[in-house]
Amino acid sequence: MKRDFLRLLKELDEDELREELKTLYERFPALREYYKLELSGSTKAVLDKYKKDVRKAFFTGRRRMGKRGRSNSAKVIKDFREVSIHAKDLIELNFYRVAVMVEAMEFYNVESEPFYNSMLKSFERSAEMAKKELMLDTFRETADEIVSNFEAYDRYGEGRDLRQRFQTYWG
Repeated sequence: MKRDFLRLLKELDEDELREELKTLYERFPALREYYKLELSGSTKAVLDKYKKDVRKAFFTGRRRMGKRGRSNSAKVIKDFREVSIHAKDLIELNFYRVAVMVEAMEFYNVESEPFYNSMLKSFERSAEMAKKELMLDTFRETADEIVSNFEAYDRYGEGRDLRQRFQTYWG
């Protein structure tokens, strides 16, 4: 497949390549998002759009949290992963998802163990990404704020599980 694609690129002249890129840009929204990130000096506007979508997955405007909040927010992250250029933005969006999950737990009084476990796994996945990219120091304050917010809400475990995960990465 890749070999065929490279052969096609060699066969096209410069004008045909431009036309092909233009067609792809118009046809695929993910490609437009990618170039928006690539060509703009800042990724903030696009990242903020995805943060808004993550928030909307949990805070639907109704009295109850959306039933598919976790899966919808995971899809938003997956979509952003496809277009993101900088690992820092992806890590930030992942930590933002965890923060919104904690906020939703408090706002909707969620006492679901699967939701709780998902939040813990998401926190750990975010921390692992930060560790892999050597950005633990960059996200220490964000992670600590998430843990503190959760400890203030968590009536049962006093945030021990989340604090232990924090200590694993930031000792």
